[in-house]
Amino acid sequence: MERAHFEQARLWLEASEHVACGQSDQRYAVATAMAIHAIIKANDALTVKFLGITARRHDDARRLFEELVKKGFVRQEHASHRQTIQDAIDLKARVEYRLSSVSKRDYEELHRKAVKFVAMVSL
Repeated sequence: MERAHFEQARLWLEASEHVACGQSDQRYAVATAMAIHAIIKANDALTVKFLGITARRHDDARRLFEELVKKGFVRQEHASHRQTIQDAIDLKARVEYRLSSVSKRDYEELHRKAVKFVAMVSL
């Protein structure tokens, strides 16, 4: 099951890169939302593998990640990714619900974090 979550994370990330190259003036908002989902699904892969659960709400994702670190399932050197999850959750509300504008820079910053997070999960 965690493999399915991870594959979805990888596909969300790949799709975000494709959308960001488009011509629509909304491309960065959509690409950012996709990168956010990549982070959340990658976290789901971890929590399913080690805890047997996924976050019921996106806000639970960071807490579950911190539990993985505390229990030693995620190495301490990767603990800073808790902020990646929090950044994604904070940006999610702005992008998906408030329809705030998202710049190319906003997308690129989150995309870099998503790439690192997904790579860490694949270890």
